[in-house]
Order: sequence, then structure tokens, then C-alpha cells
Amino acid sequence: MNQTPLPVTVLSGFIGAGKSTLLDALLANRQDLRIGTIAGHALHDLEQALVDLAAQQRFDAIVIESTAVDNPMDIAEHPAFADDDEAALAGRARLDTFVTVVDASSFMRDYASADSLAERGIDIGDEAHDEGRTVVETLVEQIEFCDVIVLNKIDLVDEAELEEVARVLHALNPRAVQVRAQSGNAPVDELIDTGRFEFDATASAPGWLSILNGDTADEGSAGHYVYRARRPFHPDRLWNLLHQEWPDVLRAKGFFWLATRSVVGGSLSQAGGTLRHGPAGVWWAAQDRSEWPTDDPELEAEIVAEWFGDPDDNSIGDRRQELVLIGLDLDADAWQRKFDACLLTDEEWALGADGWRQFSDPFPAWDVEEHDHDHEHDDQDHHDHGPGCGCDDHRQ
Repeated sequence: MNQTPLPVTVLSGFIGAGKSTLLDALLANRQDLRIGTIAGHALHDLEQALVDLAAQQRFDAIVIESTAVDNPMDIAEHPAFADDDEAALAGRARLDTFVTVVDASSFMRDYASADSLAERGIDIGDEAHDEGRTVVETLVEQIEFCDVIVLNKIDLVDEAELEEVARVLHALNPRAVQVRAQSGNAPVDELIDTGRFEFDATASAPGWLSILNGDTADEGSAGHYVYRARRPFHPDRLWNLLHQEWPDVLRAKGFFWLATRSVVGGSLSQAGGTLRHGPAGVWWAAQDRSEWPTDDPELEAEIVAEWFGDPDDNSIGDRRQELVLIGLDLDADAWQRKFDACLLTDEEWALGADGWRQFSDPFPAWDVEEHDHDHEHDDQDHHDHGPGCGCDDHRQ
């Protein structure tokens, strides 16, 4: 009996990208591989379907075709795949490759859109969780969490448009291997049993996260820019900037410090035509030292490393601005000036925290209790760059 765990490939892709076409082509050209398939299962039914296939002991690999709006990370985090001898699939199947299929002919249009899934007439199932979820947020979820991107329908675009789409996809996920396809025809060995998936590596693949972690070229290089400052933003001025057009920005992510809110940091997430902001988490500087982690020396060292000034001075501490912007033709100097203009002036700074609280603040109230500083930091982002890691409720 073969005890080797079956490699599992997960296919993701938005409506019309060509997932089913790719799967059909894969099965037609499977090179004698015996491939079991699971298509369109709800997440809660997935475990039993996988167990049933693995138990048949007649397949060499399994392919899961997810729905058009599924977040692939939800599959990766499914308890069935837990690194635990008691997990349902332990010794039977293992996640091997996450593949996202992209329609080269519609991607740029969809990415620039601010349409919600509901406005497109797309059933999102869990309305309470996904209320207001947009097309571009769905695209980004699927592109940023994958190991292989199949750029499909390349026959429907010219070379210039194809190269532009490829550049955007690389900016969003520089780790992913890009495969170009027509009618879903892609090499089997790029999709099955590649060994490319490793949770931490795949979850850390987004371009914005690589930049914040220092895994890319210099911050000032073409294509991306990181804004950092140790002075708070004036709420009115930042609000106005956030509600302007950002035509040269493909993706923005990070967290910010408002002068009127010294306890909770703000999160920012922009993709295409959608920009969200909200609470990220409680600054360590706003916590009593007795609440700092004592069982995680690495995390405590990171907190100390990010501290500004005297270790006993909480006036700034870990509060800061840290925002990454990605764009193909990004004007870093212009963005530096725009964000600098949102910082408190010297005169405003001199008023101190009591004076800052009197400033006008158009941002909605933030629910501190729901975003307490528990330092899990929204695990899908896998880094510890400040409160909540710049993550919001929508993972985008």
C-alpha cells in the first residue's frame, strides 16, 4: 500500500478566468497521472471529499477547483491540513501547489474596478462576513496567496497588454511562477506535484509584505516606495489624501498613527479601485509593561527594536507611520511630499497629546475591543510590523 501523501493542487480564479477549462485540459493531458478532482465544494464539505478520495488509493494527485470567490488561504488553513498527526488528512494528502488562473483579457479592467461582488450579481454566500467585498479584493486574495499564476487567454490580448498584466501580477506576487496559457493549456509539471507550497513562504509572498520585510531592492527603486515617519498624521489632512484618486498606485498596505488616537493604530489597504481603512491594533506604547509578552523573547525583542527614544518613554514608543505603495510608474518623491504634508506641523506637535485630541477627526470610531493587541496579528500576513500588522477585517 502506498503511504506517500497525495499532492494536492488548489485551483483558484475569478469568474471567467478559465479554471474549469484549465482543469479539463489538465485531465486531457495528464501524462498517465491518475488525478482525482473536487470541484465547487463548500469549505465545510471539503474535508470529507478529500478523505474519500484519498481512501480509494487509486490516485497519484488531487486537484481542488475552488469557487470563483473563495479565498485560497481559507483552504490552506483548513484543519484537515494541519501539521498534526491527528489531522484528518495526516499521512494521506498534503497541500502541494496553489494555482491562480487569471484572465489576461479582463484583468486590468477588473483590477481598476470598484464594483462589489453583489453589484456584479455574484453570490458571496456568507453575507455577514463578506458584506461589501469587491471584485478587486477577491482578485488580490487569490493572486497574493499562490505559488503559480496561470496567465490565461493570452490570445485575446496584444503583446503590450500581456506584458503589462504580467508586470502587475509580478508586483503583487513576486514569488509566484508565471505560466502563460491559451485555452487553459499549461504544462502539467507546473501544476501537479511541484513541491512549491510551504505555508509561511506562500503567505509571505505578497509584494507589499516582501517590501516591508526588506526582501526586495532599495525602497526608492522603480515600482515601490515605503513611507515611514515617527510623527502622527493630522486626521483631517490624511482623510483628504485617502479620498483622492491614487492613479499611479496598484497596491498600498500598512498602518498609520493619528494624532487624535494614541491607543489604537490605523490600518490601510488599497487595491485598484478599492481603499479601506480601520483599526489595526493597540500600540505597545499604550499598554502597561506588565501586559507585554513574557513567553516570546523574539517578539519582545522586535518591540524593543521598533521603540523610539528612551525605553521608559511611552510618548512615541512603537507608534509610527509605515505604508508601502506599489505601482508601475510610481512617483516616490511626490508621495513623500503628500504624506509629509499630512504630518503634524512643528506648531501642532508642540501642543502635545492633550492638544492633539482637540483636532477635528473625520475617521469613524474604531472598536478597540474587537482589535485588542493580542499579537496574533492576523496570521495570514505572517509578520510583526506593528499593530495588527496593517491588517484589517477584510485581509486586504
